[in-house]
Amino acid sequence: MRRFRFLLSLVLAGAAIFARADTVRAQELSCITVSIIVPAAVESGSDLVARAIAEGASKVGTTTYRVRNRPRGIARELIESAAPNGCTLLLDTQIRVAFEILKGDREAWRALTPVALLTRTPMAIALSSGGPAKPAPKGEEPETPSLAQIVSELRAKPESVSFALVDDPLEQLLFLQMEEALDVRFRIRSFPTGMARFREMLNGPAGLLSFVSLRAAEARMHEKQLHTLAVTGAAPSEDMPDIPTLGMHAGGLTLGVDHGIYGPAGLPAELVAAHANIFQKVMETRGVLSELHKEYGTESRLITADGFSRYLENLAADWKEMLQRQNNRGRLGQKS
Repeated sequence: MRRFRFLLSLVLAGAAIFARADTVRAQELSCITVSIIVPAAVESGSDLVARAIAEGASKVGTTTYRVRNRPRGIARELIESAAPNGCTLLLDTQIRVAFEILKGDREAWRALTPVALLTRTPMAIALSSGGPAKPAPKGEEPETPSLAQIVSELRAKPESVSFALVDDPLEQLLFLQMEEALDVRFRIRSFPTGMARFREMLNGPAGLLSFVSLRAAEARMHEKQLHTLAVTGAAPSEDMPDIPTLGMHAGGLTLGVDHGIYGPAGLPAELVAAHANIFQKVMETRGVLSELHKEYGTESRLITADGFSRYLENLAADWKEMLQRQNNRGRLGQKS
């Protein structure tokens, strides 16, 4: 009798496992198409990452992943109102944590389900050259100051050098991280859009610093329209091997734009795991990020599920503590 009960329990347990597997499999296959909402324009950095990931995910699974570009406000409405069935996801940066820290919006990411952190894209720190390059007699070209020289100047005289920022909470917090690590204080010049800032960098007076993409830095450096002083990644850029890293002057600090995938609130753990498994396979696929790495330095930074949640929690805590240490009252609203 005991043997019969033991066998029966094994059969029932096996049936439960298969039933659970069938349920998960059915959930995984319930979406013919998964929409990845991107709160940014076509050809933006977020869009390029999303399309590379969507293409890779469509190849490794049985579901098609498609990118849908929407304005940020509409993108938020779509992901927050989406059914937790795994058919609608959001790709965004750590700006969602920045909204909480600088704007007080605790629901920006806490109302969503973190699925996976995917990539990091470093930036370049560029210095304006004062407009289009002018011919100079050989041997009389002006010497470009290094980041080390600028840091020394700022430590001797705070706010003696200007840094251009746009009204973007993520960029502002990355900037403050950089300032603190360098132990300097820039004068902030604020611009309404990235395009307005870039025009000023190319055509305005010399001596203005800014974050720019590695692609823009390399192109404009060769044309002598911008001077690239450092890159914010862990290693020099392959296309600019002579340019030092920010970390050489900032205690090993690395900065970048991190892209991750979020689901709506209430997304079941099984579906989080199913998507995370697909994205892991994408990140392990050779060549998925090759073009983005070549142009922008984008690297895989895969952290899934609970690990991604901890990353967001730790980032929020670090940024909050940083602001408490610093005196930035009124600085981020300073106009150009």
